[in-house]
Amino acid sequence: MSNNNESVAINDAWIPELFKQKKTVFITQTPKKADAKPNLGDSSELWISNLFKGHDAHRVANDKMAILKDGRVTHEIMLGNLDTITIIGRHPNADIQLESYKLGMLHAGIIKNNQQYYLESLDTISGTLVNRKKLQAGQRVLLHDGYLVDIPGYQLRFELPNTLPSEQDELIELEALDDIPEFFYTPSLQPPPPCPLMTNLINDRDAISMWSEGITTLRVADIIEETHDVKTFRFVGETPLLFSYKPGQFVTFLLPINGNTVQRSYSISSSPSRPHVMEITVKRVTGGLVSNWLCDNVKLGDRLTIRGPAGKFTCFEYPSGKMLFIGAGSGITPVMSMSRWIADTAADVDVKLLACFRSPNEIIFRKELEVLSARHKSFQVAITVTAGWQGNEFWTGFTGRISPHLIMMLAPDFMERHIFMCGPEPFMDSVKDALHGMGFDMSKFHIESFGSARTTGGNGLQSLQLSGTRHNVVFSKSGVTVETDENISLLSLAEAHGIEIDYSCRSGSCGACAVKCKGDIAENEECTIGKKEKESGYVYACCTVAKGDLEIYA
Repeated sequence: MSNNNESVAINDAWIPELFKQKKTVFITQTPKKADAKPNLGDSSELWISNLFKGHDAHRVANDKMAILKDGRVTHEIMLGNLDTITIIGRHPNADIQLESYKLGMLHAGIIKNNQQYYLESLDTISGTLVNRKKLQAGQRVLLHDGYLVDIPGYQLRFELPNTLPSEQDELIELEALDDIPEFFYTPSLQPPPPCPLMTNLINDRDAISMWSEGITTLRVADIIEETHDVKTFRFVGETPLLFSYKPGQFVTFLLPINGNTVQRSYSISSSPSRPHVMEITVKRVTGGLVSNWLCDNVKLGDRLTIRGPAGKFTCFEYPSGKMLFIGAGSGITPVMSMSRWIADTAADVDVKLLACFRSPNEIIFRKELEVLSARHKSFQVAITVTAGWQGNEFWTGFTGRISPHLIMMLAPDFMERHIFMCGPEPFMDSVKDALHGMGFDMSKFHIESFGSARTTGGNGLQSLQLSGTRHNVVFSKSGVTVETDENISLLSLAEAHGIEIDYSCRSGSCGACAVKCKGDIAENEECTIGKKEKESGYVYACCTVAKGDLEIYA
């Protein structure tokens, strides 16, 4: 390089003064020999933030430096806007502050002088690479268009269209490296090992697949003991997966039990506001095939297959500024999903939540319910227990079953609210009767049957106990004609005769069992089939019975 550069030196006596200064420091130049080169100093001077401001260099609008991390441009800097000396490093007072393993506090400097740019290395440990050759501490190189500079964790790419190499430039012999240290950005080498914090879920979120419908296989990432007989199973995708569903919906598991594929539907207890995981919460049931199998057999790392999501028991379907959630036992799970969503998204909704359990030790999500009530002004939670307790159990809250008096205490304005309720059938029948008696508008009353688990029929042929008026049912696609009464659902009738009809919830919520039907039928009041589906001749087989001879296209 030419030797007509203005001379600058660093005097160790200046360092205490620099330490006291803020980011920009003005330093008077000291006389130097005419042939001395500008010098940034050595790496021991870690507290120097900006050594001086020199005379204005000619600014070229197109001169710029791109900073790349993991192959992506994170910043573009117009070099003409830089001071005479620009420090790059981890120190808070560095002009360009970067964070990376092995990057020095003051790692390198860029000198702008007479329409030219120089790079000098300050770091004595890791060093700096220029076009894949090592620049030792104290060495300086004149930068040209297209030069690539590697510092630990980053790559600097220079675009200097007016600085082409010249024969007048002083050539510096740089050390060629056979192996580039792994802490440099080296796109031609293997990628760095995966981070246990899975930072790719943020950095590469656009590349993550999203599950919003259909069949997929999930991996068990965690199992949480909620109570002595309740477990929460936390799932992730086999590869990173985002889960999209409506809070309160359910999924159907296709489980290999005793040599058969058994289908069971469980409410999702997690919220889509936390999309990287999906959770279900399962309570043991005496004699229950699937709930007990899940609690006894499923372990971390197991793979399970699901189908879904489905269900209309969700606050998304019935938006309201005021809501009352009522849950009993494991029926708290879809209620918790909706509660988590409203809390996570800071939705402008006034929520009262009334939960009922047998004893204090059986309260599912007890601590989280307390946090919801304490940390979110829009939530008020009340819990009541119905049975006696003993031993180390302690309870000073409400006791007894949910009654009109308890509803009025928690939500005196309940007439203005949409009510969402889930729990065992006898519990829901009791609350429904109470609301009828209080004159509640039942068009704003929404229920989910069977709580977190929905029972399904068995596999293969079954004998049915018929009583009452008999009717003939023709399954036209299967070529089967059978006899039924006015009590057996069309889905149970099909299963009893080995006829396949798809299903999920078995409670009239999801519509998976919709089939075309011709004839006189009756539906139970929980059936949520829409007007357009009815007009097209469809029924939900799980909640429909025959009132006359039928033809079913199945």
